[in-house]
Amino acid sequence: MQVGSCATFRENRGFIILEVGSFQNVAKYLTLIMPGSEEEEIILCYACGAPMNVSDIAPYSRVACPACKAENRVKTHFGPYTLTRRHAIGGMSSVFIGKDEALDREVALKILSEEYSKDEKRITAFEEEARLTASFSHPNVVRVLTTGKAFGRFYIAMEFVNGGHFEHQIREKGKVPEIEILPFAIQVAEGLKGAQAAGLIHRDIKPGNILLDSEGNAKIVDFGLALVTKGGKAKATEIWATPYYVPPEAIEGQAEDFRADIYAFGATLYHALAGKPSCNEDTMASNLLREAKKKVIPLKKVAPELTDETCAVIDRAMAYDPVNRFSSYDEMVSGLQSALKVARGEVVKDSDGNTKAERRAELRANNRKSIFLITSATAIAVAAIVTLILLTKADPTPSKRPTKILTVDSVDDTTEKSLREIATRYAAARNAMENGEYDKSGKIFHSLLKDENVEEPTRTWSGVQAVVSALMDGKMDLAKGYSATAEAHIASGPADLELGFVVGIMPVLRKDPEHGFFEINAMNLGPSGNQRFMGSFIAALKNWESGGIEQAVPIFEYVAHEASLTDDEVLGWYQKVAERYLADYRLLTSEAMSAQPKTVAECRELIEELNRKLTLLETRGRARFNIRARQIDYDKLESSLKKAPDPAPSNRPDVIAEIDSLAENYRFLEIVERVSKLEFDPPGYKRKSLLGISQSALIFLSEIESDLSGKPVVIDLKLKDGTDVSSIVIASGDRLVGKLASGEIRDLMWTEFSTDQLIELHRELVKAPGSGMERLRRHESAIAFEWLAGDRSRAVTAAGRLSAESAGFKTRWDSLASGLPE
Repeated sequence: MQVGSCATFRENRGFIILEVGSFQNVAKYLTLIMPGSEEEEIILCYACGAPMNVSDIAPYSRVACPACKAENRVKTHFGPYTLTRRHAIGGMSSVFIGKDEALDREVALKILSEEYSKDEKRITAFEEEARLTASFSHPNVVRVLTTGKAFGRFYIAMEFVNGGHFEHQIREKGKVPEIEILPFAIQVAEGLKGAQAAGLIHRDIKPGNILLDSEGNAKIVDFGLALVTKGGKAKATEIWATPYYVPPEAIEGQAEDFRADIYAFGATLYHALAGKPSCNEDTMASNLLREAKKKVIPLKKVAPELTDETCAVIDRAMAYDPVNRFSSYDEMVSGLQSALKVARGEVVKDSDGNTKAERRAELRANNRKSIFLITSATAIAVAAIVTLILLTKADPTPSKRPTKILTVDSVDDTTEKSLREIATRYAAARNAMENGEYDKSGKIFHSLLKDENVEEPTRTWSGVQAVVSALMDGKMDLAKGYSATAEAHIASGPADLELGFVVGIMPVLRKDPEHGFFEINAMNLGPSGNQRFMGSFIAALKNWESGGIEQAVPIFEYVAHEASLTDDEVLGWYQKVAERYLADYRLLTSEAMSAQPKTVAECRELIEELNRKLTLLETRGRARFNIRARQIDYDKLESSLKKAPDPAPSNRPDVIAEIDSLAENYRFLEIVERVSKLEFDPPGYKRKSLLGISQSALIFLSEIESDLSGKPVVIDLKLKDGTDVSSIVIASGDRLVGKLASGEIRDLMWTEFSTDQLIELHRELVKAPGSGMERLRRHESAIAFEWLAGDRSRAVTAAGRLSAESAGFKTRWDSLASGLPE
């Protein structure tokens, strides 16, 4: 093999393939799988051709060849994407910008940090983030393009949003103008509404997790702390939060619902409009945070220039008690839209687009025949339901219940307004249901059931559809609540109430069968007709959501194929819904759900296959739950297959002296390799802590090299032999070049500098502009470098100072330090 070329090994369907190419152009290092061992990534040094094991090295790192010390850039290819630069560093992951070679576009790749790449719990959470984000699509949520695994690390490929994040806007402007932030806020609220519709709460809404595209549109990112609530509440097993924005219920470790996101979103808007956070407490001590949240100053007092409408929206969103916050995102969006109109100086109009004065004039102009001028769409909707109920009574004789007759002479302006409003609400509920907005439709239908101004049979039929909405949304408890309201309404009605259609299916609505699940031939719903159809549909939904999927299928098949009802528009739509459940049943009974994997690779393939099936589901609730539950089973099996027995104490060599020797020569890559292969904890150490601090020290030098690449830095440094250096740069060919005080230019090695001098260089480099998070991360890696290769007491002192400034760093350092000698 000639100089200047490289060979890379990889596995392909059991064969080992050797690829040869130019080192200057080839940045893709593939995998060499050694028989009987864990996966190892082997590359050959571009300078000397020596093999290098980079299994535990962070992506896009520069590492030194153990033979010739030449620096190599490693792990730049993840699936179809080529990493081109590091974009951001988070608490548990890093984000890189990559090139999609096939589609010639930039993407953002989120890759789990080295500290957590072997932590099964964090890996599972990371994979769950990908599944959650990919499980729904919304224009105001960053889109997941694909997920995959490369170099043993899970990654998420997302659309690259190139407008920066909202935190930059706040930092640059101090206060974001009200007229700018309100349209942006409406977009974020719509994105959160989309997440809620998918059964999720974000749990980490803050300025840094809201991106802006090139046109200024908002996109929510980072569902790493999200919870699946299925529209109800869920309780996190760990509390990870940003103190300024965390809702009070999260501080207390209580169950959370979408109103937790509303609080965090309100706190984000407060920060942007006021120019400072709503509380000045950045500790994670619950008692201090709790008191700070109780003493938030109303926004109007902090920023009196803002309109009352905007301040009212923010203050309500940040109510300490979730009950006092907005009850839905629609309600919050409506408040933001009204505030925006006021901020723009527009006259606020009603839902029909009229000002109050215009509406009064219109009502005066209408004669008493205005009852017949209800819009055709809403009139037809109400008439269709009235006809449906009247035609489907169990008793064929006319109802004896007195019905209010509306004549032209008896309809006044108030009655007309009430009828128009009821018809509009009903049409909105049906539209929301058909668009999959089941939470919205259920709430509207339920409000119609409770409204005494709604005439029968529309009122009781609305209660039935509220139950159906909740069941299709996968919210069994909510469905039972709606059923209870419907039952109480019927029970309190006149004795001659004969809504046979509804009364006949009430046993299905209000309770589960005594034994097992509903059976189609044992429900006493009659031989045919709409009562049998609707009762069966509800029974199938209850079976499905209660876990009786097999028992639901024959009932759904009856509903889907009942030919006599296909001309009915409303019930015909329910037949289409039944077909969706049958389609999802085929996904739930596929081979991927019942496989018995024997290897780690088989587990991973099945998890990916089920991830794809999640995107094909047409219903909510139980189907999604069952697939995720099966994925968790495969995750647990994969973890158990990876575990190996701990060697006997007599076989445990003392490696600390060897690690100290490697650290003196800044050979952190070799330390990482050595520690990653340990099958025991060295005396006084935990493997995880030792590996984490070694990887961070390795990143320290890699980042310095990145800063010096092609950019000479003028700085007074001394080599270990006393030679003065006036400037330093990484020149072409990845050579470390220094200019001596004498004017001589010469190649240098990092080992020629003491740790003190490298820390001085680090301090100079981090003075450059950058995000606070980036500087914090750089200081963390410097502390790790100092602890491993320099003065440990000085490193501990620096860690203490940084812990006092950053709760996030304190958490991470305490975790590391617990496995290191005092």
